[in-house]
Amino acid sequence: MKCKLSDIAIVTMGQSPKGDTYNNQGNGMPFLQGNRTFGDRYPVFDTWTTSPTKIAEAGDVIMSVRAPVGDLNITPVKMCLGRGVCSIRAKNGCQDFIYYLMKHSMSQLLSKESGTVFGSVNRNDINGLDINVPETDEEQKKIARYLAAIDEKIETNKKINENLAA
Repeated sequence: MKCKLSDIAIVTMGQSPKGDTYNNQGNGMPFLQGNRTFGDRYPVFDTWTTSPTKIAEAGDVIMSVRAPVGDLNITPVKMCLGRGVCSIRAKNGCQDFIYYLMKHSMSQLLSKESGTVFGSVNRNDINGLDINVPETDEEQKKIARYLAAIDEKIETNKKINENLAA
């Protein structure tokens, strides 16, 4: 079915806490300002805040919304979103499907990018993304399982190649 992303997901835009609440000792909630510590699928945290503002739940898709737009990860824990990222949570709980849907839809989202020096997208750009999704949750889960299995094979091959190179 054709719809907008806002029909199937909740987007939470980040808002940075005050700088004096940041630390790198692990006090408070993990915090991401942007995609600097994004990994292949999950971020690494090196900054925390004792005064979280906007929150992403464990399993939410997180996306870089400025400089550069479109990098995707999945948060492994509840975390604070800074202004360079947003979270995307499926209304039906099919988070893996949302992750792959956003990967597939990224070129469309990037065409909405604005900014003269650093590109960015806003909530309306993300929520208004035109998408085509399977009718049932079961179909979405099946697609996500298939794509996740491919990603797992890719990750296994990367590790094998790294071992061979060493």
